[in-house]
This record gives sequence, C-alpha cells and structure tokens, in this order.
Amino acid sequence: MPALYPYPGLRPFTEEESIFFKGRETQVDRMVKRLEEKKFLMVNGASGDGKSSLVFAGLIPYAKAGFFKAKYNQWLVADFRPERSPLKNLALSLSGKLGLTDVQQTQKELSFGFSALIDLYKKSPYYIDEQGKDWVEADEMQRKVMRRKGANLLILADQFEEFFTNPENYSNGNPGIESQQAVNILLETYRIAVEQNIPVYVVCTMRSDYIGQCAAFRGLPEAIGYSQFFVPRLKRQELEQVIESPAELAGGKVNKRLVQILINNLNDGFDQLPILQHALNRMWRFAEEGKEELDILHLAMAGGIEGKFLPPSQKENFANWLENQPPYKKELLKKPSLKNVLNAHANELMHEASNYVKKHFGEELETEKASLFIEHTFRCLTKVDASRAVRNRMSLGEIAGIIGLQEEDFKRLGHALNIFREQGNTLIQPFLIDTDRSEIKPETVLDITHESLIRNWMQLHEWADKEHESLNTYLDLRKQMMRWRANAFSNVFLLPLGTLNVFEDWFNKVKPNEYWLKRYRNDVPAKEIGDLSVEEELSLLKKFLKAGIRKNLISRLILRHGKTISIAASV
Repeated sequence: MPALYPYPGLRPFTEEESIFFKGRETQVDRMVKRLEEKKFLMVNGASGDGKSSLVFAGLIPYAKAGFFKAKYNQWLVADFRPERSPLKNLALSLSGKLGLTDVQQTQKELSFGFSALIDLYKKSPYYIDEQGKDWVEADEMQRKVMRRKGANLLILADQFEEFFTNPENYSNGNPGIESQQAVNILLETYRIAVEQNIPVYVVCTMRSDYIGQCAAFRGLPEAIGYSQFFVPRLKRQELEQVIESPAELAGGKVNKRLVQILINNLNDGFDQLPILQHALNRMWRFAEEGKEELDILHLAMAGGIEGKFLPPSQKENFANWLENQPPYKKELLKKPSLKNVLNAHANELMHEASNYVKKHFGEELETEKASLFIEHTFRCLTKVDASRAVRNRMSLGEIAGIIGLQEEDFKRLGHALNIFREQGNTLIQPFLIDTDRSEIKPETVLDITHESLIRNWMQLHEWADKEHESLNTYLDLRKQMMRWRANAFSNVFLLPLGTLNVFEDWFNKVKPNEYWLKRYRNDVPAKEIGDLSVEEELSLLKKFLKAGIRKNLISRLILRHGKTISIAASV
C-alpha cells in the first residue's frame, strides 16, 4: 500500500487517503444518489479527470460512512481491473471478499453468466434471505444479529477501457471470449439486483473516448445510457480546495499567491489534475514534507516557474540552491512550466538510474545501458491505439525478451526500473514498498501509472512515436512478404532496391525477435495472419530480405562503385 501523502502525484487517491480528497463533494453526492436508484453506474470522463479517485476516495468512503441508502451497514468492495484476464481478475477479487477459497471454481461459475455472481453472493454469509426459514422463525433480537452480519456488495470495474486497449480482450474490432463473459456477468448482475431488490451494485470507470467501442458488447451501450455519470471539470473554487485543504489536514500550509499561480497556469484539455497533483507532490517534498509553507520557491525548484518571477526575498535562496545542482538538473529547469514539472522529474529519474542501482543493489550499471533499458521498457509500456497514446501492460519477462537480455542483465533491468516505482516517484506500477526491495520477478506485470506521463514526458512521447512508426514499417514489410509467399516466392515480387534499403535498415536497427513479433501479432488484420507461427514468420522475413539483397546485389555494387565499374566496362 502506498504511503499516505496529502498529494498522491500521478496515482489515484486511495480509500485510506479520502481525508485528503477535497473539492469533489457535490459530484460524489450525485454519484451516490444515482447508484442508489440504478444499482449500476458508468463513470465517464477524459483522461486525467480523476475518475478512479472519485470512486475510491469519494463514493466508497461515503457508502461506508452511512451516506448511502442501502440494506446493510457493512460493505464488501470487490474491485478489479480488466487487464489481460478480466474474468479471472473479477473471480480473484470476488473470492477474496466472499471467502471463496477456489478461485478457479469461482471463475468457472462466473463464466456461465446470467445469475452466477448473484448466486455466489446469496450463498455467502453476507446475504440474508428474508424469505428463508431462519429469518422467518427468528425473533427481533436474532434478526438484529443477522442484519449486523449482512453486507452490501459493490463490484468495481476500474479502468474499463482495458477491455479495449489489451489485445487479449479486444482485437480487430471483436471482443475476446473472456472479456465477453466478464461484461455479460456485470450487466446481468445489476439487472437481477434491480429486479429482485438485492443489495449488489456495479460501478465502472472508463475514459469517455472509448464509448464508441462499447457497441461491441451487446447491452453495454444501453446500460451506459441507463446510468452514466460524466465527470465535470473542477471550478476555480473547487481547485482552491484541492490545493489548500490537503496540506492543512497534513499540518502544512500553502501560500495564497502559489494557489493563484497554479490555477492560472493550468491549461485546458487533458491532464489538469494529474499535472497539478504531481506538481503539488513535488513541492511538498521540496518543502520538507510540509515543514515549510508551500510557496513559489518550491514551484521553481520543481521546474514549474522561472526564478525571475520569485519575490525578492526568495530569489537569492533559489539562486543559491540552483548553484549547487548538477549540470544536468540545471538543464532540466531551463524551460519551466507546470507541465515541465513532470517532464523534468521523469528525466531526472532516468539520469539517476545508474547511481540508484549502485546505491541500493551494489551493482555497476553503465549510464548508457541503464538509459537503453529504460527506453525499451517505456516503449514496451506504451502504444498508439486509434491515434491515442495509451498504456500497454507487459510483464518484466516479456520486456526482457523483446530487448534480448541475458540472465545477468535481467536483474539489472529490474533494479533500474525500481527508481520509477519508489514511493516518492510512482511512475510505474506496481509501486515499491519501502520495506520490500526484493527483485521483481519475470511474471511481474508492469504498467505506467497514468497516461499523462506519455503526453507530458517529452522523451517518452518521442519513444512512443518511434515505436508506432516501427510497427507501421513492420506491417508494410509483412504485407510485401506475404505477397511474395502467395506467388510461389517469385523474384518478380521481391523488393526494389530503394524499398529494400528502407526495410533492411529498419530490420538491422530494431532487430525484431519472436517476442517483438508476438507483441504486435494482434495488430495484423485477422485475414492476413495466415497459418504462420511467430517463429516461422520471423524466419520468412529474414529469407525475404536476403532474397531481395541477392536480387539487388549488382545494383548495389554499381551505386557504391559506379565509377570503377564504368571504367572496367569500357575496357
């Protein structure tokens, strides 16, 4: 569990941090009332509008505190993210809350759909059957005891867009079998809960730009229309609460002029709240975790404003501080802005990765190699989906396979990434607990904490664009190769010299292996995949390029040694 901070940075607020979650009281109240009535709620909003925080630090604490008209006082919250195995993740969460020991059996039962989830709830000790013999024959005192044991059940599908962004769940416009089962059971559950007045509720959070894809699931668009809550942007007064109240509750204080500067510098569009929260988190640390009043000085130290705009009393302090910073950090602060706070922080972590590995693990890792590890990792953890830059969850083992790491470098890769998982940074999930510095395992699935990092870390944005260009080059090359194969490997369908040079340069630079091709298998149109395995495809790609090189060998020699060949020909 991440440590408690008044400003969590890029990650959402947790239920435990609800005391610091301010400025959203009206919105939470509206969500609660709608869920009371409908038993289903789709929370939509743009990326960075705080959907997950609204539920975890708003709706759930409200319900548990008694501000929700429900049958029981006690609440069970089975939250899950679809990730790559939505039904499995739902079964895992539900089993933990209902005390079911066989997760596989739970998943099997849920896969049947219809009333499966409701049936599991009814069989649990948390459901009171008021038509049953035990209740009918009990006196009032016994019924009070039974009610205290009862609990409402809230199913939370957080980051619902992962039903569309993970190829295991959605490929070529078609949902996968497991994702269909998971969505169907969610829809059937709330419908039955409404019909039978059962205290089971379903909440989903989803980026609004994925509403169009919801048509792939039967009944889902109707459910969204039935009960949807679109997260509105915060007003100026609400933003002031977001900035000031958490610090005050943590024993600190925010200077009024800083509040106004932060609000005035917030741009319209995506990522208002993530950028603001990350900047506040950084300033809180520069202010010695609230021991000093948060002021413009700390914003300048974080890279959010130029030193010349500081009041006279702070200019000298900032100049002295800046003088003691290493050259690379001075460079990061040259173009200050509120968005640059995140950009500068991520670049700083990348620069410090090599020293971090030596300090915490006692291993030598060259700066160049550490940077290469980090670049490849973040390229693996991002992708472009329908022109949108999104997160792409991937295990450490898969990333290492794509990079082609040997065993000794595999551990160093994990160690270098830990700097992005530290409690003060939290740019990559799962986060690193202060007391746990054990090595992350090959099966550990990594994920960027928030997509605002992709849009605001300029280096990562550039890497994501390059990776997308690389994918498009591969798809073009594959199409040419499949034409060659379909025409009996005829030389007529080999690449001309200019095109061959482009594809050959790409192949030598990217060095695609089976792991790389497997990652992008789902980007190939279903009708074009054919009967080739990944291994066979890689072998055929190499043969295709080699055959093209042989065909164009003379042309290449003429281009490289044209003058010599011309003279020799004349003789």
